[in-house]
Amino acid sequence: MTESDDYKRGHDAGGIAERLDSHDRHFALINGSLADMVRELHAMTLAVQRLADQAVARDATVVTTAAALKDAEEARRDRTEQGWAPWQKALAVIAGLGVVAGLIVTLIMK
Repeated sequence: MTESDDYKRGHDAGGIAERLDSHDRHFALINGSLADMVRELHAMTLAVQRLADQAVARDATVVTTAAALKDAEEARRDRTEQGWAPWQKALAVIAGLGVVAGLIVTLIMK
């Protein structure tokens, strides 16, 4: 081999090493970008999970509140629709007869 062949091979090897260094830098940039994307994706996944958890909690609160309001409305309705007891009916009839008798006495006395 001649000196020019050695020079050419050395020159070619240097070029290859230069290209490989360039590729290594490029791969390092790509890996850094991918790591950033993974971190962002993880943060977004956690945010979506928090939103889902909040929605589930809100829905449970709505269902519980609706059930409590329904129970309260039924209890109120039961109290207002409750029939009169016999003693209440008798007292109302006696009071009504007393009012009518007082009205008659007032009209006769005039």
